[in-house]
Amino acid sequence: MDNHDNNETPSRLVVAHMNGGQAIDLPGIRGRMERLEFASGMVLYRMEYEALDDCHVQVQNSFSEPWIGSAMHLQGRSELSHPNGNTFSLTSDSALLMRVDPSGSRFRLFKGQLIRHVGVASTLAPLLERFDGKLPEKLSLFRDKKFGDIQIGQSFSPSSRLRQLGGNLFDHNARGSARKLKLEGIANLFLAEIIELFCDDDFNEDRIIVWENQALTDITLHIENHLGGDLSIARLANQAGMTENRLDQLFRQKFHLSCAEYVRNERMAAANRWLEKGELSVKEVSEKTGYRHVSNFSRAYRARFGETPARTLRRASNG
Repeated sequence: MDNHDNNETPSRLVVAHMNGGQAIDLPGIRGRMERLEFASGMVLYRMEYEALDDCHVQVQNSFSEPWIGSAMHLQGRSELSHPNGNTFSLTSDSALLMRVDPSGSRFRLFKGQLIRHVGVASTLAPLLERFDGKLPEKLSLFRDKKFGDIQIGQSFSPSSRLRQLGGNLFDHNARGSARKLKLEGIANLFLAEIIELFCDDDFNEDRIIVWENQALTDITLHIENHLGGDLSIARLANQAGMTENRLDQLFRQKFHLSCAEYVRNERMAAANRWLEKGELSVKEVSEKTGYRHVSNFSRAYRARFGETPARTLRRASNG
């Protein structure tokens, strides 16, 4: 099998068989992963690893019947390519709903990236029962009863709730005597949330008229450049020249996030970038992202990335 794509710099190819919890000790990769199967037919994947080199990781499909799955990075960046060549960027700002029957999907990893990844999948038969025998219409592409050649993928922006659920799969819920019971419950909520986001009929960008779209663009640029300032919806709506309700509605239509969730997302993404550079203290990053109290910042950061800002900073300093 080729170890690189055409017109790309050659990189190492690693084949990963996800058969239970184990340390990842493969050429170019170091970390850990866990695959949990539940009686409901659902499967949870949790992975945390560092790319020591540019490489591709080939994943073998474990299903032998129709299924639907989800994937999201809580931290880091990679690319996922299906056997048919379709490629998706995986970051903390993108979620993926998919069904890929053939084996051979590949993650492209970039040297130095620390990846925290979560995926939840379910075979269609038990999932259909949970929808009282009828899946939402937008999931029709996933309902083909034949198994073998289907390769479907759709990426979109995750909600703050989806990110929080992903983070919950790595915090204290992943420990204790009842860990598997807790993880199954959160995995159910994670898959339900991502399906609802995918099937949301309220999203229609055509409803946004031209001047509103420009105002929204101006507001998002203002947010990006003033992360430490007053970014309350009242202040932003006044600047945009519209009501708070309308501005919040526009954010939900275009980004699947409320205005407050969007602001929090941008602040957390910037905080992660600054901490990974290792040039600022946790307190300085907290202030630059608009948090008056470091404790509030630390809680929000851990809910988003599954680790404390101090740990991110230590890793950057030791790297």
